[in-house]
Amino acid sequence: MLLGHETFNSDLFTVADNTIAIPEIKLHETESKLKGVTVSAQKPFIEVHADKLVVNVENSIVSAGNSVMDVLAKSPGVSVDQNDNISLKGKQGVNVMIDGRIVPVSAADLANMLKSMPSNSVDKIEIISNPSARYDAAGTAGIINIKTKKDNKTGLNGSLNGSYAQGVYLKDNGGFNLNYRKNKLNVYLNYNLSDRNGFSHVDWNRKYYASGSYTGSFVQDNYTTVHFRNNLATTGVDYNLSSRTSIGGAITADNFYMSTRGYYFANVMDPTDHLQSTFATHNTSAGNWNNYAPNLHLKHTFDSAGKELTIDADYARYWNRNYQDFTTNYYSPGGTESQPAYILHGDISGITQIRSFKADYVNPLKSGARLEAGIKSSFVTADNQPQFFDRSSGSNLYDSTKSNHFIYNENINAAYVNANKEWKKFSAQFGLRAEQTIVTGREETTGQPLERNYTRLFPSLAVQNHINANNDLGVTVSRRIERPGYDDLNPYKFFVDPSTYKAGNPYLNPALTYSGELSHVYKQRLITTLAYSVTNNVITEVIKPSTTANRVTIQTKDNLATMNYFGISGSYTIPIFKWWTNITNGNAYYAQYRGNLANTNLNAGKPTFDINTSNKFTMPKDWSAELTVFYQAAQVYGFLNLTPISMFNVGIQKNLLDKRMTIRLNANDIFYKGNESGSSFFTNYTEYFTALHDTRQASISVTYRFGKKTVAPVRRHSGGAEEEKKRAGDKGGA
Repeated sequence: MLLGHETFNSDLFTVADNTIAIPEIKLHETESKLKGVTVSAQKPFIEVHADKLVVNVENSIVSAGNSVMDVLAKSPGVSVDQNDNISLKGKQGVNVMIDGRIVPVSAADLANMLKSMPSNSVDKIEIISNPSARYDAAGTAGIINIKTKKDNKTGLNGSLNGSYAQGVYLKDNGGFNLNYRKNKLNVYLNYNLSDRNGFSHVDWNRKYYASGSYTGSFVQDNYTTVHFRNNLATTGVDYNLSSRTSIGGAITADNFYMSTRGYYFANVMDPTDHLQSTFATHNTSAGNWNNYAPNLHLKHTFDSAGKELTIDADYARYWNRNYQDFTTNYYSPGGTESQPAYILHGDISGITQIRSFKADYVNPLKSGARLEAGIKSSFVTADNQPQFFDRSSGSNLYDSTKSNHFIYNENINAAYVNANKEWKKFSAQFGLRAEQTIVTGREETTGQPLERNYTRLFPSLAVQNHINANNDLGVTVSRRIERPGYDDLNPYKFFVDPSTYKAGNPYLNPALTYSGELSHVYKQRLITTLAYSVTNNVITEVIKPSTTANRVTIQTKDNLATMNYFGISGSYTIPIFKWWTNITNGNAYYAQYRGNLANTNLNAGKPTFDINTSNKFTMPKDWSAELTVFYQAAQVYGFLNLTPISMFNVGIQKNLLDKRMTIRLNANDIFYKGNESGSSFFTNYTEYFTALHDTRQASISVTYRFGKKTVAPVRRHSGGAEEEKKRAGDKGGA
């Protein structure tokens, strides 16, 4: 039988004298000819590779209409706490990158940016827990790389997208991607606008002690509404000068606006838990963050064996203006005003600039060996000058006790070499990276200098053994560093209310981690990993009592002595039926913290686990559905004890117009269990909190793709300013 023709049948075959007589065979075409063969495939939401885990955001129905921070919070092994700190497999010190570049803002500003960034602008998220020496050594817990969308088809192509989500408050996103590729030229432009509203509702019960005796408490109810508006654009061009040489440039521009309105109410209780007084703070703020980051790059391939040189030059400029107003009223137990209102105005401004150059060389050797080497230099300057004014008396009095001017300069010089070789059943890679860090800083208001100069070596080793067709075994070992964020060292104060403020710590030291992993892969479906790490000078965010002011708490970062981590993680892909695929990821770990803060010795740890299971259902007529469940058991993070959280998400998708249009409907955190509560215990201070956010929401998302479908190879490029683009400034609130 031949496709598109009728079947031939005949009984005229004859056999005589060992001779076979075969009649003439003619095949006639059928009336319904075969028009073509369509082979369709879709990447799963989660892919597991030998060196990383990949979350395919584009292929997730329940991620549509969410922010990138929402998607991160649902990614395997990733946790986001009530202060928006991101951790990986129970460890903080994660290096978060966008297209291979770290955005030079504080953890708080990065969290706000990811909250305002729509998920439809992202292609995938790479989670790398043990990077090689080619990567910057920063990130004691590993690297999270967020890759934005980029078209790789020939001709003019693009897509339009829009979404609307409704929780307690509405959220909408919209944007487009354009790409033109022809012959030697490729030009692209991506733009996304996000306008999102949300809230944070935190209840605190803060108890204070003196010499072991209870002296009273603050019972606080804090409610804040937040409005984000983000304009994010990326444009670039790549041009092939020859078959072996290409040059290009790109620029990313981001205008991020955020406004907040906070209402903080506190009952002040005496030692007998009777009401002593109350105070209420109305906090409003509004600010603009304007960022742009150009990149120039060149790639030259010397021969067909793959010997190549890549050069990158980066510049980034990030600046902000943020205005804050606090009005606090004080009342007696009877509700009458007990003292004049305290009015504080803040003008928080800052600028960070980064200049970076790097070169990477790859030289394939004989017998499957490969040598990589590279150099990098980066120069960072940060200038932050928050000013506060007391307006309680009607005038504008400069408050030198709260204002600050901090200048920070940093130069990091790095060089690395990587060697790897593949045999029939083995592969091995050894790398060594050296980084020199030179820091000078100065607090202009006090004249306090900051100087550091140190050089560290960061070795890495990876060995893979292909045991047989069903089993692979791998070992990775590395040393990494977590440097303090630029503004984590800045001692300026950011006030929430009279009892709480956030401040930097100029005495923070970098944290150093040794880590190792043993992984086993069975039939490319079941991946199990055993991990151990020890971190010295672990950088931990804490909310602790002030040692200089009565009944005042400080949110800051401090060094603990050590953290020992033991963990086991697994990922299993289960094709239950042809139409139903399950991917389950789980982590079980024990993290033990040791140190001393606020006159309190810490030796704490707790076994815990998290599990993320995703079910993908393929249905007829281009329908599909998704159901995901996430659960995080109770855990300990430094002085913080956190209760369990869980999320249940569902979504449905329909493809239309020859799969050029996709409509998605989803509901996230249906049972509203994705919010945290917890407690902290110090010698003279104990706190309990419950934090609620706008996690339960329903959304609709529409994407339309246009242009040719012919695919051409494309090189996704990442710039050279990698580590630096995370740590510039800490201007956000508590």
